[in-house]
Amino acid sequence: MKKIKIPVKKKRTNREESSKYNFEDSFRPKKIVRIVFYAIVIILPVLFSLNFLLYALKTNRYPSFPLDDPWIHLTFAKNLFEYFSFSYFQDQMVTAGSTSPLYTFILSAMFFFSSNEMYISYFLGISFFAIASFAFYKLSNIEFDNQVIFALLCTTVFIIDKWMNFIAVSGMETTMFVLILILCAYFYRKRSAIPFAVMLGLILWTRPDGVAFIFAIIVDYFLITVFSKNQINLLLFTKTDLKKIAVIFGGIIGLYFIMNLYLSGSLLPNTYNAKLAYYSPEFRSRSAFLSTEVWEYFKYKSYYVLMIGFLLAVAKLIYDSYKKTYNQNTIYIVFILALVFIYWLKLPYAHRFGRYMMPIIPFFILVASIGFRDFAFLVNKYTNNALFSKSIFYIWFGIIFFMGIKIYDETKELYAAQCKYIYDRQVMAAKYLQKNTKEGDVIATHDVGAIGFYSGRKIVDVAGLVTPELINKINDANYVDYMTKYLNDNKVTYLAFLREWYRVSNQTPLFTTANDYPPEVMDVYDYIPGKTHILSREANGLLMNAQTLANQKAAQQMFYILDRVQQIEPNSSFAYYLRAYACSLNNDDANYEKNMLKAIELYPDYKDAHLYYGIFLKNKGRYEEAMMQLNKVLELDPKNKNALANIEQLQEKINAAQQEELLNK
Repeated sequence: MKKIKIPVKKKRTNREESSKYNFEDSFRPKKIVRIVFYAIVIILPVLFSLNFLLYALKTNRYPSFPLDDPWIHLTFAKNLFEYFSFSYFQDQMVTAGSTSPLYTFILSAMFFFSSNEMYISYFLGISFFAIASFAFYKLSNIEFDNQVIFALLCTTVFIIDKWMNFIAVSGMETTMFVLILILCAYFYRKRSAIPFAVMLGLILWTRPDGVAFIFAIIVDYFLITVFSKNQINLLLFTKTDLKKIAVIFGGIIGLYFIMNLYLSGSLLPNTYNAKLAYYSPEFRSRSAFLSTEVWEYFKYKSYYVLMIGFLLAVAKLIYDSYKKTYNQNTIYIVFILALVFIYWLKLPYAHRFGRYMMPIIPFFILVASIGFRDFAFLVNKYTNNALFSKSIFYIWFGIIFFMGIKIYDETKELYAAQCKYIYDRQVMAAKYLQKNTKEGDVIATHDVGAIGFYSGRKIVDVAGLVTPELINKINDANYVDYMTKYLNDNKVTYLAFLREWYRVSNQTPLFTTANDYPPEVMDVYDYIPGKTHILSREANGLLMNAQTLANQKAAQQMFYILDRVQQIEPNSSFAYYLRAYACSLNNDDANYEKNMLKAIELYPDYKDAHLYYGIFLKNKGRYEEAMMQLNKVLELDPKNKNALANIEQLQEKINAAQQEELLNK
């Protein structure tokens, strides 16, 4: 590392003028105080994220994750540990199906110490968050020119952030990714060539979208080399350092590409290609992504105040660029914009809870904090009142802190609810399959995480994440036909689908959450080649629209949609069932009965059709026919409360009618 030599005619910073207007905190902690501060920024994130976890455990009484994806990492990690194979089923499904191979390797190593997958994941997520908080504090110290109080306040905002705590106990690689990005920025600022190169190389091993940070580093360093000709305080790497960085970085990412090529024949993981295919911009709105999943996400509640500071920092960056002066926020703002641009261009989807945007959060907080610091500095320059200027800065932090704590508590409740949501569907379905299937069975599903991990069965991933053969066909109009052939060829014996993804027609599920946990109903079916019929994606989408219209009692719109459904899926009992309901909204009893009978004809074990047709017959005074329908419901579901109650009412009516008949005689 070297300082640029200072030519005689270079512009110099007017130190007297600078010291006159800045309001630097003179507090410089002694060693023991620094150790206390270090302990605080490490212990606090542990306590805050543990609070999320303990609240969920107390509420739900079982451990879970708010996403299905953590079990994908765990399945790869467990197979790597047990079979020394980067595969999704024992050593038989070798594939580059993990977006974060580095995280998978670390998870696998943790199985040496514990077989409890939940504790391993919680431990890693919280540990990475704690270390990231420490690294963030060190980076903030640099960015705030060693003003410890400012750095500590900025770090506190990061520690109480709702999404950082949420994701720390969600079993994902996100906190590790955040840690690597922060360390990369820290070593870059320190011009520590070797650790910087290592972190830079590990970025892609953690997430492929980390290329945005690599791009930001390149842009920032280019600007530093340009501006260093006139700014004496800008440091450059030596030529030797640059060579070290090139060799180390090139070697690490070279191994990453070689591994992916070996496992799947492509430079990037299967998951990347599968998600690009499924969430293609052709089928998702780029403008909605920007307006809702980015803009609204980063101005919600406490983020709204942070956004003010962020925009102030952006304004200063523009001003400094005009003045041809280096701005310390360049790297962070370029990273944020680059990451958003990548997703806008290739994958306009931030995923549940904005997970793909979460790596932005620490840098969003840092830039916003610097933006308010610079604004307060400007106020001090024109008022020459350091106390007033500092008050602006501290009041801003106070508002952020109290808003952050409030939203932290709300998000804690969301975390517990979402853990239950996943457990009730994916985990319970997985445990059903583990208990009720044989070792040689093959399960087709689109949610491969918990089902792959707990069922212990071979998986066919119809979403393509770990079954790359299906990726190129996912968006085809006739994908279900192709998928059905693939299921037959691969001897699939069971299906596990959320109805919102794929709906099986005219067949009773072996396991369902329909009665207990709507929406997003998880069904498990026997897969019988030639008999099991999966509705086309178009038909299923139309049926979901028709369901929404049914809740709105919009009969005419329902008829319009159901006409199209019955053109492409003429034997869908659910379509006739919904049409019957639309007829009832129009008081058209004849067509209600006609459509309900057709639904039952197509699907003789259609419990809901028998139930509501039985109630209809009861209300029309056709008691014997009604009793037949309601008894059929009990045959299918002996504990059906609705059927039992209606049979009781029906029996009373029959008894009353019989007594009246006897009296008339």
